[in-house]
Amino acid sequence: MSASSEELEDKAPPTYPAEAEIADAGPAANAREEALPELEPDQVDSTADTVTQLATKRRSRVADVGVALPETHGRVVISEVDEPHRSFSIPVSLDQASMIATLLRGLPRQRPFLADVLVDILNQFTLSVAMVVITGRRGDLFFAEITLFDKQAQQRVVPARPSDALLIALASSPPPPIMVEETLFGPA
Repeated sequence: MSASSEELEDKAPPTYPAEAEIADAGPAANAREEALPELEPDQVDSTADTVTQLATKRRSRVADVGVALPETHGRVVISEVDEPHRSFSIPVSLDQASMIATLLRGLPRQRPFLADVLVDILNQFTLSVAMVVITGRRGDLFFAEITLFDKQAQQRVVPARPSDALLIALASSPPPPIMVEETLFGPA
């Protein structure tokens, strides 16, 4: 049931949400930056800490999703956007694999997914998803964080399952960057 990378490229929207550039996430993100107030000294320190932490992260994208029988769960393949284009997979439930595939391919849906509802709620409370970070793993258990900014440009970091974080990233507009701790890719 897993689609090949070539099939995904043919059916996917023109730009994968995970490929958003950190420096330029599009006109909507630039407009958001212009509307932000000046940062207080403690916010500047927080921003500097974030930049330092990002030094060990790699820009990534959701490359594929599917089920490899006889496994009873789905797998999401995460690939680096830049060289050397390493990848790894994260096990996810079958329903999450289906939702990720739907969002990844831009397929229509009759009702919103929970990720759509959550993104709408965040927007109603003037919170924007700045980025999703897959932070680490313990055995087959992966960990992630969703970084949000409020209307005062204060950063909020929320722990999440990677599958939920990826669903929120794929449901967001403009799509936030997906970052991955470099050690998860293994050796180059």
